[in-house]
Amino acid sequence: MHPVLLALGNWHLFSYGTLIALGGALSCGIWHSKRVQMGLKTEDDFWLLINVILFGGFLGGRILFIIEYVPFTAADVIPAVFSFSKGFSVLGAFVGVVSGVGIMARRRRIAFLRLLDYVSLVAPFWHVFGRLGCFAAGCCYGRPSGLPWAVRFRDPASLVPENLLGIPLHPTQLYEASGDLGIFVAMYFLILPRFERGRLQPGTLTGLYFASYGVLRFFTEFYRGDAVRGFLGMTAGQLLSVALIAAGAVVAVWVRRPPCIPT
Repeated sequence: MHPVLLALGNWHLFSYGTLIALGGALSCGIWHSKRVQMGLKTEDDFWLLINVILFGGFLGGRILFIIEYVPFTAADVIPAVFSFSKGFSVLGAFVGVVSGVGIMARRRRIAFLRLLDYVSLVAPFWHVFGRLGCFAAGCCYGRPSGLPWAVRFRDPASLVPENLLGIPLHPTQLYEASGDLGIFVAMYFLILPRFERGRLQPGTLTGLYFASYGVLRFFTEFYRGDAVRGFLGMTAGQLLSVALIAAGAVVAVWVRRPPCIPT
């Protein structure tokens, strides 16, 4: 669509980075409003969490993006690592954020699952902006489609391959953005009130988010035009989605386990 939002000489403001920054700012506002419920004791704890999310998500997402999509040569890898116009793998960001939050919770003596629940609550909201950024940049594009809502990318600066410019494609970025918005709305307005009243155990929001996003991503992969199929005919995204669904199921079982009472 419009990969470059603003250009002044050699300076470019990329739509992808701008939308992610906007989503991050709004997400920080939601997290800040819930900082007491999250178990954060001070403002320093809050900003540490934000930095952990940013660093962990960026590092994990970049690493998996490079592994999946970038040929491992110095000429291609280094620009991809520091690019503000190319995407990253949200599935890699899961690993980075969860690991970072776990380390923080341990060092600051904060309940890990409760903290991760609130991170998981807002994550799909931020992801909506990320997918809108993908749509603007042309990454994560869809397969050719004859459906009436198919979209055409015409800007040569977009990340859509040249041979697909002007061809109607599935708007897979919008499919996923819509699904993420639905997950966030359902969790925030239907699940969170019960959770904060103590009717649901810590870990519930995390398990629900992992499983629901895993299902969403698994099915949107069928319409992706940039995915390469491998083991059992599934894409790397689908294999990781299955792992995410399994992780969500494990968390759901874990939080429902009966308490261990010494005899």
